[in-house]
Amino acid sequence: METIEYLYHYTNIETLALILKNRTIRFNSLNNMDDLQEQETADLKNIGQFCYISSWTDDESESIPMWNMYASLNLGVRIKLRKNPFKVYDNLASDLSKVLVLPVKDESSGKSLQSIIPLSEMFSKGFFTVQAMSKELLLKVEYTNDKNKLYPRLLKEEDEHFSIALGELGKYKNLHWQFQNEWRYILNILPLNLNQPVENLIHNFQIIVNRIRLGLEKQPFPYYDMSVSNDAFSEMQITLSPRISAGSRVIVQNLLEKYNPTAELKESNILGLI
Repeated sequence: METIEYLYHYTNIETLALILKNRTIRFNSLNNMDDLQEQETADLKNIGQFCYISSWTDDESESIPMWNMYASLNLGVRIKLRKNPFKVYDNLASDLSKVLVLPVKDESSGKSLQSIIPLSEMFSKGFFTVQAMSKELLLKVEYTNDKNKLYPRLLKEEDEHFSIALGELGKYKNLHWQFQNEWRYILNILPLNLNQPVENLIHNFQIIVNRIRLGLEKQPFPYYDMSVSNDAFSEMQITLSPRISAGSRVIVQNLLEKYNPTAELKESNILGLI
């Protein structure tokens, strides 16, 4: 992976307000993206709903097309955050014991298993994502005209056994979108009740995967909000859109004063040029 330190996200002031108030970044599923091609595969229908992404760019220079499409020249902002800004959780046995049906052995040593989504949340809300155990969700989008990449074949069948390569979703986009220079964070989230004996868990997981194969399963939720770490949040930089109104400027200033006073507020580099 290329060495980058920071990424940029164009958005509107309303979304900025939610990011600042909740200290979260929203992941939306592929079936809600502006590129309708992204949710399609060569063999499985409706599977894009299980792939949740947050889109960013590594282009430090401001982009007029990006301002227009995702923020607006008058009412938008560009957020700068360090890469992989998400909060890391320590999952202690005492925390898990509050939500698990089965008993959990106490860890007298105080050691914990780290994740970027609390394990207790997955157990209590009935979902699973393997990426929760990884601190690295970031992927650089590859732009291509290769139909095999744009419409990947995800289902692999051998005799009575099959598997679904969810990891191939969200990696490729048509060359038409190359101006975005997109990097994205990806979570593949499946509906799965983890709060059950292991033998039941394996059986029910197979049932869910088969329902996904048949196009019958539904996503556990339409979006997922990832918490940002305190360190990453405090060093956030906000660039105002190049034609921002006086009223919108005051709104952004007040939002930062209330929710993130250490963030840097920056004027657009193309202010007065368009």
